[in-house]
Amino acid sequence: MLVNYSYKIRLYPNREQEKMMLAIIDGTRWVYNHYLEERKKHYLENKKTLPYLVMARDLTQLRRTNELLHPLQAEPLQQALRRLDSAYNSFFRKQNSFPKFKSGLDSRQSFQKHQDWRVQGKKIQIQKDLVVKFRGNIEGEDFGTLVVSWVSGRWFASISAKKDVKATKRFTKPIGIDVGSETLATLSTGEKFSNFRAQEKLQSKLTKAQRQLTKKKKGSYRRKKAKLKVARIYQKIADTRANHIHNTTHAIVNKNPSLIAIEDLNVKKMMGKRSVARSLGDASLGEFLRQITYKQEWRGGKVVKIDRYFPSSKTCSKCGFILDSLPLSKRSWKCPQCDTKHDRDVNAAKNILKQAS
Repeated sequence: MLVNYSYKIRLYPNREQEKMMLAIIDGTRWVYNHYLEERKKHYLENKKTLPYLVMARDLTQLRRTNELLHPLQAEPLQQALRRLDSAYNSFFRKQNSFPKFKSGLDSRQSFQKHQDWRVQGKKIQIQKDLVVKFRGNIEGEDFGTLVVSWVSGRWFASISAKKDVKATKRFTKPIGIDVGSETLATLSTGEKFSNFRAQEKLQSKLTKAQRQLTKKKKGSYRRKKAKLKVARIYQKIADTRANHIHNTTHAIVNKNPSLIAIEDLNVKKMMGKRSVARSLGDASLGEFLRQITYKQEWRGGKVVKIDRYFPSSKTCSKCGFILDSLPLSKRSWKCPQCDTKHDRDVNAAKNILKQAS
């Protein structure tokens, strides 16, 4: 089965290549900000939005005279224009907030290419005179978008491709999964996968770096250096968390269950509660549910989501008795009807599986 596959690889440009890529980023940011300002002016004067085709024709003329844009390829600049158009349209559809001007001080910068790039062994040819080494493996066909990003002083490339994924031929018994901030995932078989708590482990280091940043003079080199240090700690937290989520979901799906039952959680609403927002964010439940879903479907298995309001933790998985209340701090309980002792999370996972069957 052909699936849409995404790769994120580390790039290792030399000084000259890095200079060229930074120039492309500066150019795409300038185009985005310039035409955002033009659209705002046009709307205030005419009460109509400036069409994309008008801006694209103007960009073609502007490249001939602008010293910043003239040496650059046209496509990354056009893609910046398309991103602006998409952001502008999303605002008027009430899907996102109004587009903001991009700052050169951001710790994350990027540009896109859809055409005229290719993979050459362990190198990526971004354009004719820009061939950059990378680390990692890329498999697949029909490569799509290439996104080159500068993140906290490091370079990455994100690539979309079509990849042939073989479905599982032999399935095992279905499983139910209960997710939470205390334990990331608990299976109906009793197996548990811990929450790595990446931010909690690096919080003291992050706090120290943030305090040092506040003491630096605005606009100074030392402040820029301190800001980069904070950004790198945040990036390490994100990378560690993503790695743990991938390893956990891979281990669960590798059991080849014919069906995976999970709760249809509204993670965004749950994150609105201040008391649990940090722990839920550190667990990255939304990303866990997303990965477990697509990885299971790739293997040909089923994913069933049950009602988020089903009292899985308070219901006895043996006799069906439902408790009136069960505080979050209580991790185990005894059924007053059948005297069965329950681990809170394992019991919930069993009930989730029963509800999905």
